[in-house]
Amino acid sequence: MVVRETAILVENHMGKPGDDSCVGRKALASLKSKLETSPSPSLARSPSSSSPKLKCPKVPKRLRAEVKEVKVAEDCYAPKLISLGPYYHGESRLAKGEELKLKLAEAYIQYCHRLVDDFYDKISCIITELKDCYDEMSTKKYDDDEFTVMMVVDGCALLSYILCVCLGSKQGNFSIRYQDISLLHRDALLLENQLPYQLLLQLMEMVGPESTNHFWTVMFQEFFGINDEAIFQESMGMKSKESSFLQKMKSYYCFLPNNQINDLKLKPKTTTTTDHNNESSSSNPCNHLLDLFRRNFLGDERSNSSTAHVTQNEILEGTKHDRVSVRDVKEVMASFRNVKELMAAGIRIKRSPTRHLRDISFRSNGITACLKIPPITIDSSTKAMFLNLIAYEMSSDVPHDFISYLRFLDSLIDHADDVRELQSIGVLQNNLGTHEEVALFFNTVSANLESSFHAYRDVRVKIRKHLQSHYNSKAKMWMTQCLDTYFGSPWTIIAWVGAFFALFLTIVQTYYSVFPH
Repeated sequence: MVVRETAILVENHMGKPGDDSCVGRKALASLKSKLETSPSPSLARSPSSSSPKLKCPKVPKRLRAEVKEVKVAEDCYAPKLISLGPYYHGESRLAKGEELKLKLAEAYIQYCHRLVDDFYDKISCIITELKDCYDEMSTKKYDDDEFTVMMVVDGCALLSYILCVCLGSKQGNFSIRYQDISLLHRDALLLENQLPYQLLLQLMEMVGPESTNHFWTVMFQEFFGINDEAIFQESMGMKSKESSFLQKMKSYYCFLPNNQINDLKLKPKTTTTTDHNNESSSSNPCNHLLDLFRRNFLGDERSNSSTAHVTQNEILEGTKHDRVSVRDVKEVMASFRNVKELMAAGIRIKRSPTRHLRDISFRSNGITACLKIPPITIDSSTKAMFLNLIAYEMSSDVPHDFISYLRFLDSLIDHADDVRELQSIGVLQNNLGTHEEVALFFNTVSANLESSFHAYRDVRVKIRKHLQSHYNSKAKMWMTQCLDTYFGSPWTIIAWVGAFFALFLTIVQTYYSVFPH
């Protein structure tokens, strides 16, 4: 009797076939089946379970779609003179570049005192790894022999060009036209025109094992235009009267004598040039030349350690030492006021001591504050450079640090007046056109992009705190307005000093008039 009652209860609880409760349990069984077949969260996060992104990817389709005009897309992403890698190899419009590459590659092979067979044998050992760096649809039409030859020619030509630019001489003319200089430099830094850095390392070793560290670091930094000319000359043992970087480019790029190059390679490392971007590091290897340029452009991560190494406890707790609270976390990604309004709130903008994009800092003394921003030049080539750096960060696993920098500048620049202020300070050099064009450029180039939360977080939080403190205190607003009105320029300061000095003389004269003895 008891068993029968129990069965009835179970039947009533589960429901009869066709009941809604039965259907619900079928849905539950389906959910359990899906959960059993799906990977666990820890497994999904493991590197082995997800396919790694390509080291030399193509520009994401989303970015190409945003560049509506075909001509504009070609100007930004496609090479104009030489092709490097398989994506644009063999195009008829780049036939002239193929001839130039052969000349440059031949010069590099002769300089290394090796046979072309030595280069071929060295690269053929890693040809499978090099193919895996590119999109499969672009490499499957080449067999290993053809792809090896392509990598040898392109890699030797690129290194030859870099050496010629940095160590130019009047011996041996490649007949490169001056108007092609900027095209060569531009094509070498396009995302779809990159060579794996693993290839470049192998080719660098053909010069000599000792040349892969400090020597090539200095060469790349000089090629990127990051080294100061005096520092480069000191590091390379050159005399100060030698030609500048631009003058060396005008001399059509030739090698120095081999014995002089060997002396430069073996010169001890100086303290003026650092190897913080040593791409042979196994922990964070470099992918290609554009990646190396990005690292040098952004600067050392240690200079931004205050934003990169804030722990979760610091975010949640918040302290009096400018640590980030939960409220700040919600506000930090929001846009703040532009340059003109920041200056009206007592925030002065100055140039950072370096040109590294990570070198942005903010310091407040209660009433006034100082925001330091690295200087940057905007010209006709900037758009292509920016778009390719954006494309690289969106198509790889690297942090969106450059995108975050653009978003930060976009939050500062709303109108032409903001550009005018930054140019007068020396933060922005406008070689593009009108101030309106520069403002439009920054407002559109990163409009639909998401920045990294950690990038410049402490700066944003400190700016917000300063603004809140400023606008919540009428005394601070009055004092700031007084400083701007009466001490905002050197001329007003001189006028005040003159007025006080005249008043002092008047008081002295009055005193001696009343008390002549």
